[in-house]
Amino acid sequence: MKRNNKPKLKLRSRASSKLGELKKAYEELDRTARALIRTDYLLHRANERFDQQISQLHALHRIGSAINSTFDLEIILSGISESMARDLDFEKSGIVFLDQNSRRPMQSAYTGFSSPEYTMLLESFDELLLPLLLQEDVSLQTSAYAPAPWGKLLNALAVSSLLVLPMRIKSRLIGFIVGARSHVTLRLTDPERHFYAMYATQASTAVENARLYEALGQANLTLEENVQERTRNLMEANERLRELDQVKSNFISLVSHELRTPLTAIKGFIVTLYHYDKEIPAEKRRVYLSVLNEETDRLTRLINELLDISRIESGRMEFQWCRVSMPEIVQRVFTTLSVKAVNVRLEQDFPAQFPMLVADPDKLEQVFVNLVGNALRYAPPESAVRVTGREQNGGVVVEVRDEGQGIAFAEQEKVFDKFYRLDNDINRKNPGTGLGLPICRALINLHGGKIWVESELNKGCRFLFTLPLNYDKEISTSPEFSREAVS
Repeated sequence: MKRNNKPKLKLRSRASSKLGELKKAYEELDRTARALIRTDYLLHRANERFDQQISQLHALHRIGSAINSTFDLEIILSGISESMARDLDFEKSGIVFLDQNSRRPMQSAYTGFSSPEYTMLLESFDELLLPLLLQEDVSLQTSAYAPAPWGKLLNALAVSSLLVLPMRIKSRLIGFIVGARSHVTLRLTDPERHFYAMYATQASTAVENARLYEALGQANLTLEENVQERTRNLMEANERLRELDQVKSNFISLVSHELRTPLTAIKGFIVTLYHYDKEIPAEKRRVYLSVLNEETDRLTRLINELLDISRIESGRMEFQWCRVSMPEIVQRVFTTLSVKAVNVRLEQDFPAQFPMLVADPDKLEQVFVNLVGNALRYAPPESAVRVTGREQNGGVVVEVRDEGQGIAFAEQEKVFDKFYRLDNDINRKNPGTGLGLPICRALINLHGGKIWVESELNKGCRFLFTLPLNYDKEISTSPEFSREAVS
């Protein structure tokens, strides 16, 4: 009797069919799982890139904010250094601003580096950093592939990767940025290189703007100082012009008065002599003629003083250099002024070996006439006007002393100003131009010396002046003087 195997075959067929379906489902599930893993990996990579791009955008935003919020170079440098660490995940970072020649670090900021490490980095500027900065826009040095000098520096800095970004403005290197990682070897893709180049450009703009702002601020400060100085100068010049205008007015008033006084006297006596010549006794006529002579001398002296001060100020004063004896000049002046020395002794005291000197004798005589004449005006009766001299430092010092009322300390320098006269009873009774002492100072200065006054109230005056021997001066061509006579 035969068995029926059909049910078994059907079961096997169904089992085989189910197994095939399961296998196909497994394979499909495996493919799906692989696709999901790959998709997850790609999503993870995309997320990492997205996070990196967000960090990069944050970094650029910080620099942009720095550009717009402040022009303080120190704040901007610190902000960029901190941004490298915070936004771009560098453990150590720094930024350096160079001088105008791009050859010397001027100002910098750093984050993460120790002070010795950062000093070591800056010390490598000439040898390692500068050549790299001049050649590349974005440079990466890693301990695995760096040349020996760079490898040594990276080891010393305890980093495995060092990113170097030059900062340029119109091709001029103004500084650089560095970022370092200690345990991760950095790799750069083309987009990352593009980003870092853009980052360096933004940083360059921020730093250059701050530098220009500082330069502008300094220029404004300098300009303000110049304006203030010019304003002060203009105010001083204006004040000086006012003083000169006042001096001019005083001069015109003084000269008019000084000229009018002798001219009035001369005119009066001439008219008197002209109309009443035969009626005037001989003795009175001599008195009138004496007054005319004195007033004419006074007028001549006034005109000569005005001419002298004009020649001196215009540089047209001429000198006749001769070998002169100071004691002889003083004695001549004493003889000339002896008429005015009423109850006043004229004395001189010069050493026997007092040196000859080269000078203009007429100008020296004019100096002594002014100084001795002033001393006689103030000297009290039964006193002395004394002229002394001594050698000193290859030249001579001469002193004219009187025993008069003296000059207050506050007025001792003013007496050498043009048209200045002491306000006292003696000057009010004896009019003058106030040009004598200024002329003396100018003549002494032109001889190469200096003149000053020492005095105390009610204790007399000492007018002193120095003169060099002037043996280097060209002697006058007059036959009685020669170059040999000087030596």
